[in-house]
Parts: sequence; structure tokens; C-alpha cells
Amino acid sequence: MGIFKKFEHFFEDHILHPGKGTKSDDWKGTDPIMAVEGIAEILLAPEVTFGSVAEQAGKQLGKAVGRSLYGTARKQVKRKSKRLIQGTRKTARSIGKAARVPYKGKSQKNSAMYRGNRRMAQIPDGAKRIYDSRYFEVYEYRGKKYLWGKPTLGLDSISKDPMGFAREWGENRFKWLTPKYRKSDPLEKDMAKIEQKFGYMDEISGYSRGGAAARYRKVNKNTKYRIFNAYAPYAGIGKVRNRRKKNFDIVHDLLARPMTKFTSGDYYSPSRF
Repeated sequence: MGIFKKFEHFFEDHILHPGKGTKSDDWKGTDPIMAVEGIAEILLAPEVTFGSVAEQAGKQLGKAVGRSLYGTARKQVKRKSKRLIQGTRKTARSIGKAARVPYKGKSQKNSAMYRGNRRMAQIPDGAKRIYDSRYFEVYEYRGKKYLWGKPTLGLDSISKDPMGFAREWGENRFKWLTPKYRKSDPLEKDMAKIEQKFGYMDEISGYSRGGAAARYRKVNKNTKYRIFNAYAPYAGIGKVRNRRKKNFDIVHDLLARPMTKFTSGDYYSPSRF
């Protein structure tokens, strides 16, 4: 091994990476007398000047520093890339887990009997709830059946049902942006289940996402509707009136209602022209 190569290894071990003591071991077993004679021969050679020696040493030193810095940068990039991949996979697992979480009714803040929802649903106080899912409720009172389309869980429900909140907002995103998702929309499957189990409804109400209840098929000419600020992109709510809440709602008045109107098939139907 050349003398400059050994100096390079010495520099890497004791200056750039002190304490490792790997490459400088190349000096072990070298005869000191031969080393001195070799250095003297190099320095006394007629074609060798101090400048040429310094230049050569500088090149070797520069290569050593460059290799060291490149190796350090490569390791850092590799480490950060690995962390990013791990974080992405963790997030994907969390979303997947939220999508599989079953409905347990942990939060009832989107129920027809909760505060402001009462005024929209107008279901009698003595009505009995005979069906409850993530998307709908069915009540019965004196022979009449009432269907309530639940809105998406709000921010005030995160503490009680964080996984349910994540699932429902994720579904809203897919419903809007992913045509493939709409073919297997769990809300539509749940509504079909209710149609098969309970048949005709006397009154149908819903808010926001629950406005999709307007598409319930087993109705008659006497069925009454109360749909507010429906969020039903692409599928729409048919000819049912999309009402506004009494108090201005920036999210639903400026986003949900127009999206339902201008992206639904009903808006672009030939009957409008």
C-alpha cells in the first residue's frame, strides 16, 4: 500500500472518525527504516518539489474528505427515507383500521334526538328507535315509521369515538373524489338493508351526509321530507327540496349544498333544458 494511502487512512481514523482505529492499522508491520527511506527517496527525487508533494497530498486528502462526507450524507438520507416509509405505513395502517372499525354508537351527537337535530327531524318524543347504524336511524310511533339520515360526526365527537370520526370523514373524501368508491358506498348498502327490513317510510329527514336519505326508494305520495344542507355529491337527492338551516352554516351553505347540486346527475339531466 502506498504511503499516501496510509496517510489517508490515518486522517480518516483520527481526524474524521476518531476512535474507530480500522484503516490506520495498515501501518502495523511496516518497517520504520524502510518507511523513512521510502519517504526520503520520494522527497529527494529531482522531479519532486514541495509544491508537487503538497498538491498530491491535497488531492489524496480531498478524496478522503469527499468519500467520508458522501458516506455520511448517504447514511442520513437512507435513515430519513426509512423513517418516512415507516411513518407512511403507520398512517396507512391507522386509516385501514379506522375503515374496519364496527359501529358501536359511542357518540350519539348525530342522533335525531340530539339537541338541534330534533328541530330538523321532528320525530315525536315518544317514538321508539327500532334501528340504529352509523348512517341512519329508524323510529316508530303509533304505526308510523320515521327515517333519519345522520350527519357526519363533528369535531366534538373525537374524544368519544376517534376511530369512527376518522372513518366517516375518510368516507366523505372518497365519496367526493373516488368514483370507484361510490360503487361500494357503505351508506348505500345500509339504506338497501333498511328498505328490505322496514319497507315504506312515512317521514324522511336528514342533515348533511344524512341528506342522502332523500334517495330512499320505498316511499309513496304521502311521504314527507325534511332534508337540510345535504352533502350528497354525484348521486344527489332527486327532486326533494334541499333546505337551509335557520342559522347560517358556512360549511354546508357554501360547500355541501352547491356540491350536491352541481355534481349530481339530476342537475345535468335533459329535463332541465
